Amino acid sequence: MALFGSSRKRGKPARRQRLTREDRKGVALFSLGVLVLGALGVFAVQVVRAPERDYDRVTLCNPNLPRFSQHIVVIDASDTLSPHQTHFLDTHLAGLLESAAVNDRFSIFVLDDHYNGLSKPVVDLCKPHSGEDVSALTANQQFVQALYRERFEQPLDEAINRAVSAGEQPVSPIYEALSDVAALNHFDPAAKNVHLTIVSDMIQNSRAGSVFKRGSAAIDQLPLIDLRRAKTRVFWLDREKYQRYQTAELEASWQDYLGSVSRLEQIQRVRD
Repeated sequence: MALFGSSRKRGKPARRQRLTREDRKGVALFSLGVLVLGALGVFAVQVVRAPERDYDRVTLCNPNLPRFSQHIVVIDASDTLSPHQTHFLDTHLAGLLESAAVNDRFSIFVLDDHYNGLSKPVVDLCKPHSGEDVSALTANQQFVQALYRERFEQPLDEAINRAVSAGEQPVSPIYEALSDVAALNHFDPAAKNVHLTIVSDMIQNSRAGSVFKRGSAAIDQLPLIDLRRAKTRVFWLDREKYQRYQTAELEASWQDYLGSVSRLEQIQRVRD
């Protein structure tokens, strides 16, 4: 008896149809196209969702980018600045703007006799990208440049010009203004470094103390305030009419006081 299946012929396997060279070329081009479209899609999503595009429309601050510095500038306009002092301040602030990193914050205030201390911020903005900082592949350079110029650079210049051209005031509440910086939480918690610049003749004249009445002793008796986060610099505006009050003793008193409440870096005299 023959074994089961011994005489059954096995079927031949189906012959695979081989792709032609043109077929293989078409498949390769199709696959490459899919990869390119996928890459472009990922790139587009990254551009749309990039942290550089996520900023506050009022302050221009970006919560998703680091903030290396905050520059707080307190301008004492209780007396008009001379042309030289105005030019000096413009040059200094222009240097700060140029060297600042993207997303650094600029908060500028003036001494205000109405509030007997610090004004509301004259300007409070973070530095955005300029057109030179961005690639044409990922951003509209003209839009970025216009944003920088119209929403940051021009308002800053106008605010400074208004501050330095303010009329004379009967009081000069320097201590109260510095106290307000701390008490009203004007320090940006996101900033790694805080730089406080005081532009003033440093003649304190308010109910807290008056150099006109007590000389340098008025500074020695001021209550301490907490400005320890700030690296402080003073641009001391010399006033010819106040030479008798702007003494070495007054400068030493401010040196001791500001050195005890903040990280004082320098008191720099600016001639009238």
